[in-house]
Amino acid sequence: MNNIGEWISIGEYGMRCITGKVRISDVDDFLAILKAIAHRYSVAIQAMDAELIAGEAHIKSAVQKALRAIRQDNSITSDLSMEVLLYAAGRRQIERALAMGVSAGDDKKIVIVIVDVDNNKDKDLDAIAGEIKQRIGLTEHPMEDLELETEREEKREKLMRFFNITDAEIEAVGERKLKMLVLERVALLDVYK
Repeated sequence: MNNIGEWISIGEYGMRCITGKVRISDVDDFLAILKAIAHRYSVAIQAMDAELIAGEAHIKSAVQKALRAIRQDNSITSDLSMEVLLYAAGRRQIERALAMGVSAGDDKKIVIVIVDVDNNKDKDLDAIAGEIKQRIGLTEHPMEDLELETEREEKREKLMRFFNITDAEIEAVGERKLKMLVLERVALLDVYK
C-alpha cells in the first residue's frame, strides 16, 4: 500500500486520503466546507467515519468501483463522492450508506478521500489535502492506524455489525480475514445492482 502522503493512481485518476481526528460541531457546516473546496478545485471529496473503514484497501476498492460504475454509466448516483460512499458502505440505498458518514462530536476519527475528477496529473492533491486539514482542524494520523485498529475489539464489532458479518463467517475464515470480508461486501454491491 502507498504511504498516506503519496499521490495514489487509480487507473487514470489520482486519489489522496487523509485520516485523523477532528472536532465536528455542526455536520452541515463541516460538509459545506468540503463541498466548497471540492467545487473550487474540481475534485470529489468524501468524508467517512474511520471506525467503519477496514484500511486503505477498503477505500481504494470503493473508489475504483465507483469510478468504473460512473464510466460505464452503471452508477447508482451521478455524484462521484456519493458513489464512493455507497461502495465503501456496500449499500445501494443512500440513506443506509450515510450511516458511514461523519457525525458531530469531539475527537471524531474520520477518513477524507479526495479524487481528481478532471484527470489532471498537475493537480496538487497534497495542497488540497493541506487546505482541508487547515480548514477543518484535522489532526492527521497515519493511514496504517486504520489497519491496526481493525484488531481492536470495539472496531472489529462495529465493522461486523455495519457490514452484517456473522461470527460463523469469522470462524470460517479466521479473525485476521475481517478486512477481506469487508472488501467482499464492497465488491458485492455490483452484484446487487
